[in-house]
Amino acid sequence: MEARDATYAAPSSVAAAARPDRVVCILGMHRSGTSCLAGSLEQQGLFLGEINTRGPFNLRGNRESFDMMSLQAAILQQSGGQWNDPPQVVEWKPEHFEAARRMLAQHSAQPVWGFKDPRTLLTIEGWRQLVPDLQAVGIFRHPLSVAHSLAHRNKFPIEKGLALWEIYNRRLVELHREDPFPLVSFDEDAAVLQAKLQRAGEMIGLEPSPAGEPFFTDELRTSPAAGDPLPRPVESLYAELRSLAL
Repeated sequence: MEARDATYAAPSSVAAAARPDRVVCILGMHRSGTSCLAGSLEQQGLFLGEINTRGPFNLRGNRESFDMMSLQAAILQQSGGQWNDPPQVVEWKPEHFEAARRMLAQHSAQPVWGFKDPRTLLTIEGWRQLVPDLQAVGIFRHPLSVAHSLAHRNKFPIEKGLALWEIYNRRLVELHREDPFPLVSFDEDAAVLQAKLQRAGEMIGLEPSPAGEPFFTDELRTSPAAGDPLPRPVESLYAELRSLAL
């Protein structure tokens, strides 16, 4: 995916005074543990701003900003697609860049601000134009777990869920190859996952979580992977993700 617009010159990066000192984006496919990663990083000091903290399909909320979701949905829609039908080319319009600049300015007093929205895997190029030193941290999940979760939430056929999993996670691997970042598997045992979530936060410069209950608990993880065979390209991609993970 690329961010471009034939009628609009690429914008310059946002001045330091008009943005947080550091900006972190949380990358991952829908239903893959991105909410868990966001909540865990928030416990380690990542400021997320005003976010959704409760929802019918996320017991502790999807940890997303409504403004961010609206902006990124608009970018995809005006590019001829949506999150479940990704466009071939993602084009940021002038109004999208301006909205993103306002969002950065809104959080400019924060030393480190982060955002989580799975659509970012499709829209990231516009963010990288505005914030060249954008930091990423990612998470992935077994393809069948994602597909079954999408079938439960969105009534998608398993085949559609697997196809979407492949599109998003192929992009995740591409971005990791370009500039490696901490990557966590949501399929780890609870104790191992918690340790790796902590490590991912520390690798992007956050502090260890304070003593107390961790954000992640096993009740946040539903639709476990089934034993059905995977399409070979999906199976190969999942194996590559496992090899890149912490």
